[in-house]
Amino acid sequence: MPQKDREGRGRREFALVFIINGQDFKVTADPNAALGLAVAQALRESGNTGRPPEEWEVRDVDGVLLEQSRTPKELRLRDDARLFLSLQVGAGGI
Repeated sequence: MPQKDREGRGRREFALVFIINGQDFKVTADPNAALGLAVAQALRESGNTGRPPEEWEVRDVDGVLLEQSRTPKELRLRDDARLFLSLQVGAGGI
């Protein structure tokens, strides 16, 4: 039976797969929470904690830049969506 949120609507968490430095990191995401929360989780799991999530870009398999402030639901991401996470140009280094 699906979980219910506070308003009684069906709520289903799903997985997002972030590709960071060529490696896959699968995280559980809430479709109604900001994508940035899943980004932060993926960075922690990958050990990439030296830069804040805001300095990373998220792109889908077509190369479209995704806003971290938007939700997976708004972005129409599917379960097990593969997303590429990389430092923004100019964010890494002196």
